[in-house]
Amino acid sequence: MDLIFWYFVCLGNPDIKEFMGVYVKWSSMVHSRCAGKYVRWVCVLGVGDLSDLLTRHEFFVNKFDINYQPLAFDCAERWLQHRVHCPVNFNVSFYRHLSFVTSHYDRLSV
Repeated sequence: MDLIFWYFVCLGNPDIKEFMGVYVKWSSMVHSRCAGKYVRWVCVLGVGDLSDLLTRHEFFVNKFDINYQPLAFDCAERWLQHRVHCPVNFNVSFYRHLSFVTSHYDRLSV
C-alpha cells in the first residue's frame, strides 16, 4: 500500500475523513459536541445528539447505550422505522462525489 495513501486513510484528522460506514463522535474532533457522555473517547449519544443524525450520510451510528438515556435510542429507532415505511427520494450525488468513489471509477476507466 502506498505510504501517503495509508497515512491519509489510516491516520490523520478524523474531522476531514470520509467515513461512510459508521457515524462516530470522537472526543478529539474539533467541532464535536456530545450531548450524551464520553466513554473511552467516544460519545454515547444522548437525546441532544439526535438532531445531528438527520443530516448525516453514514449508514450506521456508534454508539447508543440502552441503559443511558434510553429515550435517545427509542427516538432513533422510531425515526428509522419512519424512514423505512415512508421513504424519501435517495440522493446519490453526495456518495458519487466522494474521493474514494471517484478514484475507483478513475481506475476502472484506465
